Amino acid sequence: MNLTTILLVAAAIVYVLIRRFTGEPFEVRHLVVPPVLLIAVGGYQVAHTSGQHPVLDGAVLGAGALLAVAGGILRGLTVRVFVRQGRLWYRYTAWTVVVWLVVVGVRFAESAAGTALGADTAVVVAALPLMFGLSLLGEAAVIGRRGLATGVPFGDWYRSSSRDLIHR
Repeated sequence: MNLTTILLVAAAIVYVLIRRFTGEPFEVRHLVVPPVLLIAVGGYQVAHTSGQHPVLDGAVLGAGALLAVAGGILRGLTVRVFVRQGRLWYRYTAWTVVVWLVVVGVRFAESAAGTALGADTAVVVAALPLMFGLSLLGEAAVIGRRGLATGVPFGDWYRSSSRDLIHR
C-alpha cells in the first residue's frame, strides 16, 4: 500500500467520522457507498498483492473479515437513531467512540498475530481498506435495520434529486 492510498483511506475515515458524529439524515447512500468503495479498493489491493503463504494469508484475512464485521455490528448498536423534523437521522455517541477504539485495537492485534504466524505483512496491510469497509458495512446493516423498525421513511435522495431538477 502506497502513501497515496493510506492518505485516501485516512481521509475517508475522517470524513465518515465527522459526518456521523455531527449527525446526518438517514440516507442509504451514506450508509452503503463508503463501505462499498473501501471494500472495492481493499479487494483490488489484496488481489494485486502476492504473499509467500497464500493459505495462511487467506486465513488471516478471513479472521480479520469476521472481526471487522462483528466490530461493525457492535458499533451499529451504539449509534443513536432518531427523528428530526419528520426525517430519520443517526448520530454516533460516546459509546461509539469506545467501540471504534476497541475495534482498531483488535485490528492491530489481529494484524500483529497474523504477521507473527507468518502471514505476509504486505497482504495484511493491503487489506486495511477492505477491513474498514466490512466494518462499516456491518454497522450499516444494524443501523439500517434499526431505521426500518422506526417506520419513518428514509431520506430518499433519488426523489429529492429529481424534485430539484424539476424545480430548476
